[in-house]
Amino acid sequence: MTKTATTAGCLPASGDVPQVKAALRLLTHDGQPLAVFAADGACISGGAYLDPRRATNEVVLAYCGEDGPATDEHERNDRELTIRAYADLFATAGWSVTEHRDRDQAGVERLARLILAHPPVRFPVDTAAVYVPDPAEEYRDIVIITSLPAGNTVEALSARHRKTIRVALDKLQPLPELAPAPEGELTDWWTITDAQGREITRVQAEDDPGARKAAERKARVRAVVRRDKGFAVRRLRSSELAVPVGELHDVPRTA
Repeated sequence: MTKTATTAGCLPASGDVPQVKAALRLLTHDGQPLAVFAADGACISGGAYLDPRRATNEVVLAYCGEDGPATDEHERNDRELTIRAYADLFATAGWSVTEHRDRDQAGVERLARLILAHPPVRFPVDTAAVYVPDPAEEYRDIVIITSLPAGNTVEALSARHRKTIRVALDKLQPLPELAPAPEGELTDWWTITDAQGREITRVQAEDDPGARKAAERKARVRAVVRRDKGFAVRRLRSSELAVPVGELHDVPRTA
């Protein structure tokens, strides 16, 4: 006999939504029962039910359970107290909590559901960051955040490993801001930089090969080659010619 697939806390289509996953972790950690749903969406066991608002990154939290003629006032009171407990739990965790009230079958206005918004995070879902496990080491990884925080960690897609990994929030750094592209016409002057982007010297040449040959005649460039196993070359624009040698390392590469 095949066992029917079920989901807890949300409908199957909502299971991968970041704000739903974050809310489920909080409810589960607090020991709150989750509503159980059959594959067809029918609620087969009462508990907390989460329904995402994808456009606003909010999630609606209610108690899901059968409510019919046999549901008495005592049970309705218990459900309202349960939703009140949800509100206190999420407010304590820093979530924004908005209460929504409805009238029940007896005409009594009750707290029916909550609209929850996860507290602001420094690295939202779908943003890029630099992962630096140990500042003393050279290891760096560019990651794309794929989940809301769970404690002090988030899930992220690693460019280095090409898979999802879990990283500590305090080991993430913002991507460095690019300086504005230089203005002016292209010239026949070239900047020569080392592996760290520091300018070594400038040379005049018609093209890239000519600039490299001119650079290699300079002793300071040959010293960099021995140290870094190479150097970088970029054609300068007219606006950059007034910048003193050695102050161009923050200028991004352009054609």
